[in-house]
Amino acid sequence: MGVFPAYTGKLDASTVQDTTARQGARPPSSGVGFPERLPGRQPYHCHRRHGDLMEGGGLTPVDVAGAGDVPEGSMVHVEAAGLELLLANVAGRFYAVSDRCGHEGARLSAGRLDGTVVTCPAHASRFDIVTGKNLSGPVMAGLPGLAALSPRVRAMVRRQAEIIARTPVRDLPAYRVTVVDSRVLIEV
Repeated sequence: MGVFPAYTGKLDASTVQDTTARQGARPPSSGVGFPERLPGRQPYHCHRRHGDLMEGGGLTPVDVAGAGDVPEGSMVHVEAAGLELLLANVAGRFYAVSDRCGHEGARLSAGRLDGTVVTCPAHASRFDIVTGKNLSGPVMAGLPGLAALSPRVRAMVRRQAEIIARTPVRDLPAYRVTVVDSRVLIEV
């Protein structure tokens, strides 16, 4: 899955801003700049790296999947620019966040998606996939099958659960997603 090529529409030179001219920016692998703003579009904000707001532009759109590869109400694991990402389709809109739980790093795409909320399969931490914000978790009480274990093992599991519950949960980085010609692109 390659890097989305530079914008090839009919824009004059003043509309396209070369990424090399931006402070500290490196040109994408194609060596051609991607426009920060297309005519008639408003600037956007993108949540990246622990939920910090960053001004849009300067990010490289990476082709990660076909729009038909992710049915409505589902999520998949994809990789882009060395990042593990969760790509979800909610009512025809695509969202992307880190695929690693902000609690202990479990793969969120193996969890459960309910609307725009993903639940971690390991400790039931919940995240909003639109913003990347942690909504709740971890949940360690009421583990299934705990009563069937020996008292010594139950005590060990409870101690471990107390330790895990004290581990802080970080918000997830969220990424801007666009669909162009039935291809899903994530800006990373």
